[in-house]
Amino acid sequence: MASLVQKFPLMVILLIGFIWLSEGEACTKCPQYWMEIGEYCYQYFGNQMKFHDAEGVCNRLGGFLPSIRNEEEGNTIYQLWKGLVNHPTQKDSAYWIGLRDTHQESKFEWTDGTPLEYYNWIPGQPDNSNGEDCVCVRNDGNNDDERQRWNDMRCDWGQAFFCRKPLN
Repeated sequence: MASLVQKFPLMVILLIGFIWLSEGEACTKCPQYWMEIGEYCYQYFGNQMKFHDAEGVCNRLGGFLPSIRNEEEGNTIYQLWKGLVNHPTQKDSAYWIGLRDTHQESKFEWTDGTPLEYYNWIPGQPDNSNGEDCVCVRNDGNNDDERQRWNDMRCDWGQAFFCRKPLN
């Protein structure tokens, strides 16, 4: 039978391995079922929900509908969406982003408080047709650049959506 002195190196190795594994789990940046992209965690919901319901889901999960600060970020979210759906070129399939003008008409704001410094509207949008106050990426056009442009829509229409939250 091995003495305690002989077992000590094995116990140290096991302890170091346990600590390393525990720290690895604690350092996991995104929760299970979320995707790490850049500085954020994303989760996609293909079921269509009204804007405010989708935002509520995201808030309960500790996040928001995504804000888009620049062209690169918009393209990243669009490419992620495109890789998750069955028919990425189907016209008018869309997803909510966290932009809306529900507080004051034509004064669009991101739900997460991000300053609005970048726009990617479809030509002629926003048009506030029939009280459209919430914004989606519409997926309408002949190429990826056109398909990731924004459209204001009625908030009570159902759209797929992403939730986004910062890395832990």
